[in-house]
Amino acid sequence: LTLSNPFPADYPFPTPASAFSFNPGMRTPYIQHFNFQVQRQLGRSTVAELGYVGAKGARLLMARDINQPAPSATQFPLRPNPRFDDINQLESRASSNYHSLQASLRRSLSHGVSLLASYTYGKSIDDASNFFPSAGDANFPQDSRDTRFERARSSFDVQQRFTAAGVWLIPCPVKAKARWLLANWQVNGIATLQTGRPFTVALPGEVDNSGTGRSSLGFGANDRPNLVGDPALANPGPGAWFNTAAFAFPAPGNFGNAGRNILDGPGLAAVNLSVLKGFELIEGTTLQFRAEAFNALNRTNFNQPQNFLGGAGFGAITSAQNPRLLQLGLKFLF
Repeated sequence: LTLSNPFPADYPFPTPASAFSFNPGMRTPYIQHFNFQVQRQLGRSTVAELGYVGAKGARLLMARDINQPAPSATQFPLRPNPRFDDINQLESRASSNYHSLQASLRRSLSHGVSLLASYTYGKSIDDASNFFPSAGDANFPQDSRDTRFERARSSFDVQQRFTAAGVWLIPCPVKAKARWLLANWQVNGIATLQTGRPFTVALPGEVDNSGTGRSSLGFGANDRPNLVGDPALANPGPGAWFNTAAFAFPAPGNFGNAGRNILDGPGLAAVNLSVLKGFELIEGTTLQFRAEAFNALNRTNFNQPQNFLGGAGFGAITSAQNPRLLQLGLKFLF
């Protein structure tokens, strides 16, 4: 549509219907797990563990447009099968692998204290992390005729993660006068620290820059930009998480050279705490008061930044996960 001719005679442009198909040679996906771990007991109640943990997935589900035309600068490229628009086919052609170093320290309940601390350093790689995922993470190939360039870090990959959880059963003096008030107190805590998940910079869904047609799956044309510089910033923040000038629109009729999941999003740090107090009623029954704080330190844990080149707020973070939440409750045990 143009301002000079806003109501052309041939509008709307007739397009054939999309289709969805299953590859007749589909196989059942499977995954193999393997690990090697060493344990060492430290004292009567503490165990340290160090090991390698890995996994390999094969014949995983992946979709692509088997009717995608070659890149072209023409406005309406002819598809291989002109009777259809996109033909999205589900195939068992993807694979994945995961390797990690994992360490943990466990202290069973002793003298009223238990502890579990775990650390993981790992990496997950695949061709497609999910089928029918949310917008902005389509896991749909840019070039359906050659999916080799889709192999990259998994969209859920967290390279480093540390968690620590503890329980403290607060002791009560045996001869305390107000034993009903001082007894049966318990403090629990969980701390989580992890690096960010990767994400893909893409062109807006309404932009078919490569001229290969729009897919009814994913978030549109699934085109990516060209990487023309270093996307890293010395001090990333919510206003600018990465260097937006490092990405540019490719020439019309061309795929972008920016890879899938080449940038990291914000990490996460959260502490959850709870305090419990039990009141013994008649024999075998207890009334438990619970006070719980989620994200107790009220740290701002940002979501992924805006990843569409040319879109509003490109490179900025506009949302975050939950702030501190407090919860009170009563629990009757019998």
